[in-house]
Amino acid sequence: MFKKLRNRLLIVNTLIIAALVLGSFSVIYFTTWQNTMHGVDMKLDRALEMTAGRGGHMGMRENLPAPDGEHTPPENARPDVMNDAPPETRRNEMFTLTFTVLTDNDGNITKVNMPFDMTEDFYSDKLGDIVASQKDKGALKSDGSYWAYKRVKTADGYVIAFTDANAEQTIMRNLLIILSLVALAALAGAFLISLFSANKSIKPVEESYNRQKRFVADASHELKTPLTTINTNADVLLSHEDSTIKEERKWLDYIKNETERMTKLTNDLLYLARLDHDEESVMLTPVSFSQAAESVILLMEAVVFEKDIKMTYDITPDLTVKGDAEQLHRLVMILLDNACKYTPPKGEIEIKLVRDASDAVFTIRNSGEGISEEARKHIFERFYREDTSRARESGGYGLGLSIAHAIVQSHKGSILVDSEKDGFTRFTVKIPLVKQP
Repeated sequence: MFKKLRNRLLIVNTLIIAALVLGSFSVIYFTTWQNTMHGVDMKLDRALEMTAGRGGHMGMRENLPAPDGEHTPPENARPDVMNDAPPETRRNEMFTLTFTVLTDNDGNITKVNMPFDMTEDFYSDKLGDIVASQKDKGALKSDGSYWAYKRVKTADGYVIAFTDANAEQTIMRNLLIILSLVALAALAGAFLISLFSANKSIKPVEESYNRQKRFVADASHELKTPLTTINTNADVLLSHEDSTIKEERKWLDYIKNETERMTKLTNDLLYLARLDHDEESVMLTPVSFSQAAESVILLMEAVVFEKDIKMTYDITPDLTVKGDAEQLHRLVMILLDNACKYTPPKGEIEIKLVRDASDAVFTIRNSGEGISEEARKHIFERFYREDTSRARESGGYGLGLSIAHAIVQSHKGSILVDSEKDGFTRFTVKIPLVKQP
């Protein structure tokens, strides 16, 4: 399922990036092409204007194809090039290889104004194609060279201007090659980036799905155990029809204990579900973190004393945070109850609540076996218990620290755990303080 979802994301991301890259490069190519063609058109228009302004003569020598196909200059041909044109014009026309051809209405060539000779193929085929066609502008190829042309109608026939377009063709061809190579590299990079982002996007979804599956499986298992115990003890009671309640007190106590455990589990599950659902809509109001911590400590002093555990605490007064008083009370209760469960007799519990810059920092440290590094990675996961048998003996389901973590998150805070094997375990909670006016 997740593999298909990842592939879909990969395809969608790649197609979107490909469309953007190809669209951008297409705009670049066609914009450059239009600008290049505009420059060619300007040269052709200039040639046409000069020819029209000089009565069909640009001051160049005139080469007319003879009937036998050989090029023979007319009587008024001159070996010099554009002698009567300004120097700048002569230089530009020489290097851009622009010339004009005049024809009559039937398409017969009457005059050729050019500073160089053209092949017979150019006159016999290419010019014939232009004259016969209905296009007034375009391009043709002759002897490996590209020529752009433009034709205008005159009173006596047509004037056709030609200009060498090899440089423009080379520019556009090179640009197309460069853009194609860059596009291929961009698409390859887009694919790799899309693959990375798809995997990264799917990973939290997959982890959340797996956690949810594990949560449902664990909840079902935890509910199944007390229900099985209750059902078994009920069957025992039903089999002793003549016994009194006093005689069967043991089985009733088992049923009561398992019912209480199941009630606690159900309440914890409902509480977690409510936290998950209302996390973004929790109404946070200024409450005293100090009072919440002190009330729980005073409530648990008797329990700590009965377990023969030494407890010391240092609570900074009047630390106000934005939160929910009932949730903060439950947070401290979970952490202190957890410390009591895993602190051996004669052990110590140390509690502190202090101000640190803009945060209220609550720490609870207890001596004991500590938590392994591997267990610390999963300590806030639901139903996670490093020692399953011991957790069941203490009445735990592995939901307390998950609830604590959810409460801290709803208060925009953080919770961390560090531990030393056979040394200590310390939980550190940071919750932002209310800003003083």
